[in-house]
Order: sequence, then C-alpha cells, then structure tokens
Amino acid sequence: AVNKWEKLPDEDRELTKRALVRKLNFLAFARLHFISALTGQGIPSLLKSVDEAYAAAMACLSTPRLSRALAQAVAQQAPPRAGAIRPKPRYAHQGGVNPPRVIVHGNALDHVPEAYRRYLERFFREAFQLQGTPLQIEFRSGANPYARRAASRR
Repeated sequence: AVNKWEKLPDEDRELTKRALVRKLNFLAFARLHFISALTGQGIPSLLKSVDEAYAAAMACLSTPRLSRALAQAVAQQAPPRAGAIRPKPRYAHQGGVNPPRVIVHGNALDHVPEAYRRYLERFFREAFQLQGTPLQIEFRSGANPYARRAASRR
C-alpha cells in the first residue's frame, strides 16, 4: 500500500506507479494499492486484497489437484534438458501453508533451472488463484537405486 497518494500531483502519479512496479518487481504476486488514510480513498479495496491474500496463504491444495496441475504444466512446457539428463516431475503435494509450499517429486529434479521453477510458480498461482502471497516450490528427487552398484565398479 502506498499512502499519502492525495499529496502527489496528478501528472506525477503515472510515473510514480511505473517506478514502483519496476522497483518492486519481486512483489509481482501482490497487488499494489494507492491509498489515502486521511480521506479513506482506497481503503476498502486494500482490505479486500488483505482478505484474499490471507485466504490464499491458508489455502489447502489437495495432492490430486496439484498433480493434475503439474501434469498440465509439464504438457504445455517440459523442463529443459541439462546435457543428457531430462528432469521428470512426477507428482506434487502441499508441504505447508502461510506461505503455501508445493513439493514436486520426480527424477533428476536437481537439474531444473530457476526459470522453470518460476514457470511452475506462475502456473500454480494462476491455477489455484494464489494472489497476494508468496508461493514456494521445492523439488525432491528420488534416490538412484543403481548409484552404489556403479560406484563399486569403478
């Protein structure tokens, strides 16, 4: 929320909005509100956004719904290869609330680039309407059952 909005001249407001969006791009998941506590302008929409953010932060996401959303995301855009290795996300479940944490299980997920993690974050945010709260994506890979056998042959 940006307070004292009424004191800013009309011609500077658009420049200020653009500058704030550029400088606060790491908060893209949250709505930006311009308020005046003195006149009460913008307070109702701010309170509505606070309620939406709280509901999103406390949302319970079922494993089947998360796994279906993950399958849709992978079908639209598969994770890129890392050399000869292609990460294979299998399923997802919720690992916590406030902020919501989605844990993705699969093979070779330690090779998933940061750009793909951001893609999944945006996809889950849109699929489950998680506006106003950060969303954490965590990757967990299964153990390779042949790793010990390959190490003993060397």
